[in-house]
Order: sequence, then structure tokens, then C-alpha cells
Amino acid sequence: MKVLFYTSVPRSFQTTLIGNLYELCQVYPVVLLAEELNMETEKILHNRTLFPELKKIVSVRQYTGKKINPVCKNYYLYHLAKTIVKEYKPDIVITANDVYPFEMYLMRFAQKVRAVNVCFQAALQIKDREGEVAWSVLQNANSQYPRFLPIHARLLLVRLKKFLGYFFYYWVFPVAVGQRPFLSKSSFIVWNTSLAPQVSDYQIVFSERDYDLYRENGFPAERVFIVPHPLKRRTREIFQKIHSPAPMLNLQKEKNTVTVMWPDETVSFKKSDYSLISEKELWRQRIRVVTLLSQILRDWKIFIKPHPTVKNDKNKFQEIENNLKPLSPNIEITNPEEAAEKYIELSDIVVGLPPVSTTLFIAQMQCPEKPILSLNVAGELLGNGYEDAEGIEYIDSEEKFIAVLKLIRDNRYQKKPKDKRGTAEKEFSNTTEAIEALYGKR
Repeated sequence: MKVLFYTSVPRSFQTTLIGNLYELCQVYPVVLLAEELNMETEKILHNRTLFPELKKIVSVRQYTGKKINPVCKNYYLYHLAKTIVKEYKPDIVITANDVYPFEMYLMRFAQKVRAVNVCFQAALQIKDREGEVAWSVLQNANSQYPRFLPIHARLLLVRLKKFLGYFFYYWVFPVAVGQRPFLSKSSFIVWNTSLAPQVSDYQIVFSERDYDLYRENGFPAERVFIVPHPLKRRTREIFQKIHSPAPMLNLQKEKNTVTVMWPDETVSFKKSDYSLISEKELWRQRIRVVTLLSQILRDWKIFIKPHPTVKNDKNKFQEIENNLKPLSPNIEITNPEEAAEKYIELSDIVVGLPPVSTTLFIAQMQCPEKPILSLNVAGELLGNGYEDAEGIEYIDSEEKFIAVLKLIRDNRYQKKPKDKRGTAEKEFSNTTEAIEALYGKR
């Protein structure tokens, strides 16, 4: 089998999909379609011992690289996908989704050469799909339009913009390059809750929980299969090579450490009634969290790891420093561009703030023995994504947060026992086994 494998968003590749690529490259010839990746990942990909069957790396730059206007970019991605499929004539095409332009064009052309199109889950899927849609609309309404406009007017403008975006990306742009429109309800412009397939033949998910989520939200059950996350398999070694903390920090670990994953969002919303939580109130809540950490874990080193997008806003980074550094001499604000996984490896505790992100999901697989705390003390929309997650302590009150920190401080904290469900009927043990089975169905 000849395989085309697309990295998708660099972070998704570096935290998840590189493990799937590693397994395939032990057996089958693979052409990697790549976004711009960090130096450590680039270096590892060129190691022939680790990736013996990686034949070529082709640059894509859908998510990275120089920005160009949407019309030109659409033509570029269409032409690139067509050229790649014509040149390499794949048997299997693997991507993280089938809703962005390059993936849709790539899979559509792959269908013409009878290739099997497979999407591999690359990040956490949020259970509250309606809440995710609401959060996206509310966030845009409060960040993209002036506050003097009534909220109903702002919400109308957001919905109109999303509708127009959907119409252009899924109808006008394909027709402009001589293609049929993409008609599935699924889209990257979030305006519905569907997970139905756009172009792919199969969807690979991490667990039974994700299997149920895809099935309930429109993906045909007979086309969804399970392969556990690469961090739960022998492929862990590839991530250890990428995310080892040793070269990152010249830090002698003389004390216990905690890392707080700091979100980029500056406003939030109540889950109960979608009402706005102001920037001032959000800062008060977050400062209180860091204050409790510094008071209860008095001698611990506290890393504040800002979301990578903070790198684009110097004022926002400065605001984080100005508000948090005075709380304790043990607090250090990290470089937003550094990989969160290195701090996960380094720390004794990982703390996440709303809205829920994939980072804690990765943390509980990367270091399952460590306390991973998901805070939602203000009842925020999209703050309860880890409420029933294995290996993650969901904390919905300040009292519970204080109690858990004291247990950790006194070495009395115990993680919840693992879920002991058996292997699902539709579960494969690794990437190669799954691909061989799905290719056989062709």
C-alpha cells in the first residue's frame, strides 16, 4: 500500500498523529504532506532509523506560512491536492479531518483513484456540542464587534458572517475551480453540531466515549472504529524524544513544580444562562486560583504556561506577568511558544482553566500517574468537558480545590481508579492493523 499522510495542524501532529505515522512507516511507504513543524519534530522525521519508510515530505502550508487572500489560497490548495494525488496515486489517504479545503480536495481526488480515505482523531472532542456552538458564537460576538451594539445585533452579525463563510467555502470556492459543492452538514465554520462525514470513508477515534459521540452526532456507526491514542501504546517512545524537558530548561529540579495551563480567552460565559463573565471578573477568579496554589503549595515552583496564541499579543503577555508575578517569587511565566508537553513532563501537577482544551487530555495520557486538575469553579460554559474523564480530577468549587491541594501537599492524594471496560468490538490495537482492515473492505 502507498500512503499519503497529512500532518494537519502542527500541534495535533506533534502531540498525536506523529505516533500513527511512526507505526505506518515501519511497514508501508509513506509520503508526508506537512505543515511547518518545529525543529525537534523536523529532526526526528529525518531519522531513517525511526521512520524507515518515509519516502518524501511535501510542503502544504494550509494552516501555516504566509497569509494570502482566500480566493488565491483556495486555488492553490485545490491545485496542490490534484497534483499530489496524480503524482503519487495513493491507496490510503490519512488526515485529521475532512472539513478544511485541502483535506476535502485531497480526499475527493483520492476517491477517483479508488483510494481509501481515513480520518484519525487528533484532539479532544467536546461532548457538549451545542455548548461548543454557543460558545463560538458568543465569543465572536463579544470580541469582534463594539460593545455599544446591542447583544442581539452582535449575535445576528456573527451568525450572518458564519453563514456567508459556509456558503463561500463549501459552495462558491469549489464551483470556482470546477468542482461540485461540498454538501455535508459538517464544517470548520461552526454553525451546527454535526460530525457527519464530508468526504472521508472512515473515522478512527480514541475510545468508546468518542465512538458514541461520533455515532450520536451523525457519523454512520459502521464507519467508525477505535484505535487508542498513540501515548497509550508502544509509540510513547517517539513522544519522549520530542518532548523531553532536558534540552528545554536548564533547571535543576530542586523543588516540586506545578504548571497552570493559561487560556488565551479574556472573557467567558456562564453555562447556566450564557451570561457574560467580564474580563475583570475572569481575572479575579484566575488570580484567586494562582493565589491558592502559592499559599497552600508554599515552596513549590509555579509555571504559568500561556496558550501559544498569546505570543501574538505582547500586551496580553505583559498583563499576565504584571498580575501574577507579584503574587509569589516562585511564579514563572513561560514562553508561550514552548511546547506544553515539556512542562507536563517536568511538573508534578498540571492544572487547567476553562475553556476545556486538549492539553489536559494529552497530560493524563503522557503522565497518567500525576494529578491532573481541571478547574471550573465559576460554572463556565465549556468548563465541564472533563467532568467524567478518566485520570482527570474535575473541580467545580473552591472548597474542593483547596481540599485537593492539601491532600497533594500532604502526600495523601490518590487518583481515581481507571475505567475497567473491556476492549470494544470495533477496536484495533494499532494504526497498521486498522489501515489493513479498512483497505481490505475496499
